Amino acid sequence: MNRSIPIPHRFSLRWLTYCMLLFITLQACQSSNKSDTQATQADSSRPESMSIAEDTLSKLQSKLRVGESLTLGAVYTDTVSFVDVNDDGDYFLLHVKKTKDTVGLLYDGSYDFVRGDKLAIQWKIDSIRPAGDPDFLHFTERLLSASVVKPFKLQPRSVKFLWHEERFMEEYDATVSTIVLDEGYVANISDPEKAALGYVATFIGNECAWDGKATPNRSNLKCKILTALDLGYQCSNTHLGFLRHWFRSDSTALKKLESCPTIPDGSTIQETFDKIDLKVDGNEIIVAYTIVSINTREGKSWTWDVKDHFRFHNNRLELVKTERSEPAAADFEVSDSDS
Repeated sequence: MNRSIPIPHRFSLRWLTYCMLLFITLQACQSSNKSDTQATQADSSRPESMSIAEDTLSKLQSKLRVGESLTLGAVYTDTVSFVDVNDDGDYFLLHVKKTKDTVGLLYDGSYDFVRGDKLAIQWKIDSIRPAGDPDFLHFTERLLSASVVKPFKLQPRSVKFLWHEERFMEEYDATVSTIVLDEGYVANISDPEKAALGYVATFIGNECAWDGKATPNRSNLKCKILTALDLGYQCSNTHLGFLRHWFRSDSTALKKLESCPTIPDGSTIQETFDKIDLKVDGNEIIVAYTIVSINTREGKSWTWDVKDHFRFHNNRLELVKTERSEPAAADFEVSDSDS
């Protein structure tokens, strides 16, 4: 006898199949809606971000190409005048001038140019992220190559660079002999002439005084000639760095610069300039000067003439000869400041 055993809550096969199909459909719809939402969000943000980038790139400009819209990464060629370099920041910059505008280009490696050299340069607009602000994208000029097409040439001249004049000084309530410089000449001085005068001024006093209170390492001595030549404090990195670059092939001059003195005016024994004349003849710079040495304790002074001959070649300077006269001695009376 056959008996059928009933199964409680039994579902029909048709009903079970229907439920499974419904579940699959719902899952597919949910996934589809999620994808559509993501796609919509991406599509809505993409035109805005792309329009910002395109707008920025369409406005890329440079003072090397005034009024011209530039293309990121395209290589441009221009003729410019070399100015100087700045290696003190996060990026090395080589400054050049085109017409009246000076532009700093990112560059890698060393250079061997003189201010006034005419250069043929290849450059491009590059993107960088400044140090300390990696989220900011900046566009600037980058140097790819540079070559001299017209080298700087010394111009013949004779200059009375330094002399003394009697001038009334309010701070002393007296008329004193004061150093005077040819400021018009200084404003247009070439770098080789600047290096020659800076070298000579390194070892002779020229109204040097502490800028405020003297620092423990004597690093704030301000001298009249170095200040006029924009070389900073006596024996500073600005001062010695400039001279070491120019005299980089002159081992004798480099050795002498290692003993850079820091002697302020008013010392018991000191030397100062009475006059300085400069002459440029071909590739030679001749600096002729008179030195006065004073010993206030003994009431004695000595005066002699010096003529330094510098040679300019291969974009550097060399002291090739020094002529020196015999010192002429003299006595003087030291006035009593309390009288």
